[in-house]
Amino acid sequence: MYVALAWFSDRRLPDGAIRAARERFDAAVSAVATDTYVRHEFGGEDWGITFLTSAKVGGYRWPLVAAEGPVTALSLGLPVGVQTTGPVALARDLLGGADIHRDVLPPFGLIALDGDQRVVIQQDWLGMCRLFTGTADGITAFCSRPSLLTTFLYGRTEPDLEGWRSYAVSGFFGADLSPVRGARLMQPGQRITSRRRADGGWDLATETRYNVDDLVVSGFAGQGRPVEESLDLAAQAFTDIATSVGNLYDGPISLGLSGGKDSRLIAASLLATGHLPKFHTNDDTVVEGETAVRLMQILRDERGLTPEHRLAKTGAPANVLTTGLFERTERLQRRYDFQFPSSYTIRPAVETHLPHALGAVNFSGVGGELATGYWYPTVEGKTPEEEVLGRLTSAVPRNGVAPEVIDIERERVAALFDRARGLGLRDLHLVDYLYLIERVRRWYSSAYVIGSITPFLSPGFVAATFGVTAEQKRDYLLHTSLIGRFIPEWSEVPFVTAFHGTTTATRIWDGDGVKAISDLLETAQGPIAQLIKRDVVEKTLTTAVRTDKSSELILRHFTYLAVASTLLEPETVEPATGETYARVTAPPRAPAPKTRPADRSRLRRLKTTWLWRAARRVLKPALQKVRS
Repeated sequence: MYVALAWFSDRRLPDGAIRAARERFDAAVSAVATDTYVRHEFGGEDWGITFLTSAKVGGYRWPLVAAEGPVTALSLGLPVGVQTTGPVALARDLLGGADIHRDVLPPFGLIALDGDQRVVIQQDWLGMCRLFTGTADGITAFCSRPSLLTTFLYGRTEPDLEGWRSYAVSGFFGADLSPVRGARLMQPGQRITSRRRADGGWDLATETRYNVDDLVVSGFAGQGRPVEESLDLAAQAFTDIATSVGNLYDGPISLGLSGGKDSRLIAASLLATGHLPKFHTNDDTVVEGETAVRLMQILRDERGLTPEHRLAKTGAPANVLTTGLFERTERLQRRYDFQFPSSYTIRPAVETHLPHALGAVNFSGVGGELATGYWYPTVEGKTPEEEVLGRLTSAVPRNGVAPEVIDIERERVAALFDRARGLGLRDLHLVDYLYLIERVRRWYSSAYVIGSITPFLSPGFVAATFGVTAEQKRDYLLHTSLIGRFIPEWSEVPFVTAFHGTTTATRIWDGDGVKAISDLLETAQGPIAQLIKRDVVEKTLTTAVRTDKSSELILRHFTYLAVASTLLEPETVEPATGETYARVTAPPRAPAPKTRPADRSRLRRLKTTWLWRAARRVLKPALQKVRS
C-alpha cells in the first residue's frame, strides 16, 4: 500500500514555515505506516511530496515509484487496462496532456513530476482513487487519507457533519464528502496542473478531463444497436483485464467464488484466458459453499482441471468474537480513516497499520449490479427518483433518523437526477447512473487495496451496461451470455441469490455486542452519534436480547457512528452507568391479568335475568318518587 501527501504554496515560504505542519504529519502517519515503509521525498521551500510505499511488493511488476531523467512517476494503484510501456512513459504522456486514465480500471491515480517546475495530478474517470484535497493559508495539499490532510493543513481533525449525515442514511460518504472537515475527494476525471513561478510559489490550474459522464453517454448511445455489439464489448473488456493483470503481476491470482453470478462470470473469463486462480469461498451461507463446490467439480469432470479451492466461514463467531465489538470497530475506522462500510463490524478485527507487504492479486465481483438492475424498483408504479432516494437512505430504518436528515439527502439526490437528465439519460438508466456515481464510487472496499481487481468497472463493460435495455439487465443477459461464451458447462447451475439459505455469520449482538452497544448509548453523546435515534436503537437491541432476532442494520450503523463520535468528538464522551444495559437485558414484565373480579361477573349475569328486569319495573317508580 501507500500514503501520499503533496502540497504547493502560492508564495515562497521562509525557513521553518512549514516545519510544524510536516512534524504533525510525520507524527500522525507513524500510526498508519510502520517504519518498514520506504519513504520518498521531493520538494523545496514552497512545495513538497511525501510518498510512503510498502517495501515488499511480491509479484508486482509495476513499481509505484519510477524515475528517468527529470520525469518521476508516483502511481496510486495499478493502471490495469492501460496500454503503456511503463510508469515513466505513462507520466510523460500525462505531462504531455494525454488522457492516460481513459481506459483504466478504477481506482487509479498518477502524480507526474517534471523536475521541480511542474507537477500534474490525475484522478481516474470514476473519481474512485482516494486522493483528498484542501487549502489553508495559501497552501493547497493533496493526500490519500483525509485525516492526515487536515492534520497537515489545519493542525486538527474535526468531523464534517455534512459527510456524516450522508453516511448515517446511505452507509457511505456521498459525492466528494469526507469524514473530516476541510477535505474533499478529487472529482471524476479531475486534473491538477501545478507550475512553479520564477519568483517562487506555484500556480495551480484544475480541469475536468474524460470522466464517468463521457463514458456513460458513449455507452447509452448504443441503445437500439444489435445486442451482440454490447456482448462483444463486454466480453472484450473482461479478456483485456485478464491480459493486463498478467502484464502487471507475476504471481498467484485468487478469486472469491460464491454461488452468485458475478464471481462466476469473472472465474469463467479468467479460465477462458488461460488463468487458473486459487479459489476461496465464504460458506457462512451454506448454499454458497455447496454451489461453489459443484462448479469446481464441473471443472474437474468436464475440463480435467484441478483448481485449488478453500472453504472457510469468514464471519463465524469463532473468527470474529476474539476481539470485542468496540475494538473491532475502532480498528476498522483507524485502518480506513472512517470510510469503510459498517457491515464490516461483524467481520474479524483488522490491524490498524497498513499492511507491510502488498497482497496477492484478488479479483472481486463488485460492480456486477450495474448489469442486473440491482436498484430497479420492485414495486410497480415507483419512480426512479423514489427508488434511488429509498436506496440512498436505507442504511437505517426511516424512523431511525431525524426527518431533516432525509430531506437533505432528498435535495442532493434531486440535483444528481438533474445532472443525469442533462446527459440525456432517461427511465431506469437514471438509476444505473446514480448507482455508479454514488454507491460504486464511494462504498466499494476495492478503493483501499492495491491488487483488488474489479473487472465489472472496466470502461468497456460499464459502457456495455448502458447499451442494453433495462429488461435485458433484469434478465441477466450480460452475465448468462458471457458465461455461456467462456464456460458453457456452468450455464445450467442456478445462481444463488443474496438472501438464499441459512447463515452462520456473527450477529452484531453476539459476544459482548449487547453490552458494548448499551454502553455506547450512554457514552457517545456527540453530534455524530446523535444522528441516529437512541430510542429506536434501544428498542431494537432489546428485541434482539429477548428473541435473538432483530434488524441488525441500525445496530451496526449506530455502533459505527458512536465509535466514530468517541474518536472524533472525545470531549462529548460521558461515563457509562450500566442503566441501559440493565433495561435492555431485564426480563419482560408479565402481562397484567385480564380476568374480571368474580362478584362483578355475577352481578353482570344477574342483570341479564327476567327477575332483575321485573324488579326494575316495580322499584323504578318508587325510587323516582323518593328523589323528587
